[in-house]
Amino acid sequence: MTKWAYMIPIYAYLVRAGAWAISDEDKTKDDQKVVPEVYRADVAEYLAKRAAK
Repeated sequence: MTKWAYMIPIYAYLVRAGAWAISDEDKTKDDQKVVPEVYRADVAEYLAKRAAK
């Protein structure tokens, strides 16, 4: 899978909105989608940097 930099903030937004989860363990609903493996570390880092501000 090709990793596109512009998708990192999009996935981060979806995670913050509760529509997607970073991993299977983080799912709170059965129908929640999971961020693709190639993006997980980048999305987590993106969210951590934005939460610190």
